Amino acid sequence: MSLHTVGSDTKYILPASYDSVPQAFMSNKSAKPIPCSLQTVNIPALTADAGASGTSIVQLPCGSSAGIMLNPYLRFDVVPTGDGTSVWSWRGVSKSASSLLNRLSSYINSVQVDNIQNADQVYDCLFSHSTSADWLSHDAQVLMGSGIQTTGVAKQTIILPLIGSLGTQQGIPLFALNGTLQVQCDWNSLGRAFYQAAAGAGTALTGFTISNVQLVYDKVSVEQGFVDKVKSDMAQGRKYVLGYTNFQSTSVNTIDGTSYFNYGLNVSSLRALVAQQVNSTNLSNLNQLTPSIANGLTQFQVSLDGRLINSNTLNAVANPALCFAELNKCFSRLFDASITDITTGVGGTSPYATNSFAVGVSCQRCNEALAFSGSPVSVVGLNFATGGAGYVAATLFLTFISDYQMLIDASGAIELVR
Repeated sequence: MSLHTVGSDTKYILPASYDSVPQAFMSNKSAKPIPCSLQTVNIPALTADAGASGTSIVQLPCGSSAGIMLNPYLRFDVVPTGDGTSVWSWRGVSKSASSLLNRLSSYINSVQVDNIQNADQVYDCLFSHSTSADWLSHDAQVLMGSGIQTTGVAKQTIILPLIGSLGTQQGIPLFALNGTLQVQCDWNSLGRAFYQAAAGAGTALTGFTISNVQLVYDKVSVEQGFVDKVKSDMAQGRKYVLGYTNFQSTSVNTIDGTSYFNYGLNVSSLRALVAQQVNSTNLSNLNQLTPSIANGLTQFQVSLDGRLINSNTLNAVANPALCFAELNKCFSRLFDASITDITTGVGGTSPYATNSFAVGVSCQRCNEALAFSGSPVSVVGLNFATGGAGYVAATLFLTFISDYQMLIDASGAIELVR
């Protein structure tokens, strides 16, 4: 066959040669859900009111009558200790009430499913760079006080979305689990949760109280026949698979120069490594802001088991636009015009470099919605360089974003595939 016949040979029929009836021309073929009922459930915390560095624990029983969990979130009330003259706001780039969280963990019986350290930094990065600036400046203001400067110490009700296994878009089959599901919130210190200017802020805050902690979700109750069918399939060895995004966080102290850091991650699908950088002195200082700063970052290279992932030089001083583009790839939103970042500009001393800086390297092998589309790795290596004029001793918060799966067997026990 000659080159001139390519496209005309019967072996190479072009897709455009076929005719298809558009969906808009056809009768609606969408099926309806199986018979089920919906009820919104509030599960109160087992623990008493919590203060700075305290803990709140929510526990709910699982089993055949527990149904399917949809749309879970945390609801709690917070009251700072001060008076009517106190002027304050939440900390971080997004200035959201997620700054109250130090660690978020979840357990099914004795198995720890999530352990999100530095949860305030993880949430802050996600809110700032994987949501839309319009959502953050409107919806999030109502839900979690984002970007609001408050005068006084009146009670505020906070609605906080959950990330990790409870943040999956897939319904969580509580009916298939055996035992209890537990969510534990470890709260931050006062200085890491709140910001109060050193001057003109009225009476200094001395603490805070968190009360009325609840896990709220939609409980979908399905017919017993459906439950029996699912459990019958599980009894034949077909485990129930629940896919979700896992977040692991650690921190590294920067130096004026080049640093090397290795982290034993051991996952089959690392989607991205994202980092924010905060002045270490200000991290827990009530009277100092904690923006994420570039801090003279001139190199950020990631290797997986010794194999270099990004050969391009991520230099936030000379090429902030390149850093910003690679960061967007980490959240699968490169050139997505429907989403706008909290950053208002790039280049020079723009807000990106001085207020809302983040850098990241994507490890996704394809852009399709496939399971475990990230890269397998045992040890993640990081080579980064900070310093130069204006350098300050800083803490680099690293967030590893990975694909996990929870396998549920016929006995209701779970196994984590990472």
